[in-house]
Amino acid sequence: MQILSNKSVINGFRAIELREIVPEVVNQGERWEYAGSTEQPHQHRHWEIGYATAGGSELHVGKERKLQLRPGSFWSVPAGTIHWLRRGLQSRHYCLVVGLQLPVIATRHSEWNLRDLIREVVVLHEVQQLEPLFSRIVTEGNTPSQYQAAALRLGIDALLLEIVRARMDENGGAASAGMHPAVSRALNALQTRFRESWTLQSLAKESGISRARLAQLFRQQVGSSIHKVLNEVRVEHARRLLQESGLSVSEIAQDCGFATSQHFARIFRGLTGSSAAEYRRELPRGSSAQSKF
Repeated sequence: MQILSNKSVINGFRAIELREIVPEVVNQGERWEYAGSTEQPHQHRHWEIGYATAGGSELHVGKERKLQLRPGSFWSVPAGTIHWLRRGLQSRHYCLVVGLQLPVIATRHSEWNLRDLIREVVVLHEVQQLEPLFSRIVTEGNTPSQYQAAALRLGIDALLLEIVRARMDENGGAASAGMHPAVSRALNALQTRFRESWTLQSLAKESGISRARLAQLFRQQVGSSIHKVLNEVRVEHARRLLQESGLSVSEIAQDCGFATSQHFARIFRGLTGSSAAEYRRELPRGSSAQSKF
């Protein structure tokens, strides 16, 4: 099955089955759900992992366990585990889900200790770095190509490695070295939570230092202003949506975090040299979903 492009909220699961191409990938896809909807209790023969992009939900496991999910949360459910999701009252619920035959991958990467590290149901919060990795897997699965199997395996490996690292950090593992921690937190927030209305003040609060100090360090270590980086991340997301979705330009502007379509149009043209409509029309035939303007 291929993912179908649909801008409206639907109650259900759309997935891609690629077992003939990559046996360890059972399915992958996106979920758009109604506010307050509840799944029926179910279990799988494979390992399910998911990432919540929008909306808050409760992950129910068995008869008694209940775990909260919010935007930026990751969850994993082992094979044979009865579970279901109950959505909150937010108007928009969207998540990315991948089904895997974990033993195959665990054998390929025995040094990661996947079986020991993620043996039980796991929920991690504030792991927005996983969103582009999930999205990439869905994109590769929906883009037939000569190297599709290799691209999917690389995508799955990159995602699982980041999950392993996030799990180790939660358990007291060493933090990654590099740029100033406040700059790293700010950059991660801009790259993964770009839909939010960031100001220098709110980003400084998120990063734990003063506004002036954050602006200074960010420009020194990233080589660009906070405002420019945020616009670049939003426009890059817009370009993917123009190519891969059937959303209208105004809907894409809203999904990328722009307050108005006019603001989006000005920033998009300034960074790409064309309007969003022109960019979509110039895409190779068959590379974009049907859209409406």
